[in-house]
Amino acid sequence: MNKYLIFLSLVGVLSAGEIVSSGEVLVNGKVLSKTTKIKHGDTIETKANSSIRFNVANDAFSAKEKSKFKLEKLGNKKILNVLNGGVMAVFGKGNHGVATPNMTAGIRGTGTYTLVRDAKTYFCTCYGHTEVGAHGETKDLKATHHKMIWVTNDKIKAAKTMENHSDDELRVLEAMVGRVVPFHKK
Repeated sequence: MNKYLIFLSLVGVLSAGEIVSSGEVLVNGKVLSKTTKIKHGDTIETKANSSIRFNVANDAFSAKEKSKFKLEKLGNKKILNVLNGGVMAVFGKGNHGVATPNMTAGIRGTGTYTLVRDAKTYFCTCYGHTEVGAHGETKDLKATHHKMIWVTNDKIKAAKTMENHSDDELRVLEAMVGRVVPFHKK
């Protein structure tokens, strides 16, 4: 059995809908408890030395410390609104988007990582297709394995390195919703 299948077997012990967290995590301003259910409309915040991983239907999310984001729903569109920190997301089929204070992205069956800090946004299309808009400019990002940009107050520019996320984290999130990352090689 190869290392990847062993990894998926270990991840498979998490049931769909289970929330995995460490440290202090708030949902709508209240401390996360064993009975908390996360849904669209909720605001999630991780404090120092905290993290969370969860899914809502066919989408899964992971946030590291000092992150704050909202799961919004506008009509039939589901939007991940990252206010601060880093959030990884894998999206199933449907109408999805990612928003930050300085950019928006349309999502099509995609894995993304978004990092907001110091009025800048790092955005990675880990795989799939996104259309990023900022400052009246649009960038079409298609990736089989990581295409990254930085969005500053006045421009969109290519990122040279992958920031603060990994392929294994994507594998874990996809496994939570019963899928496998498309870039996995057999």
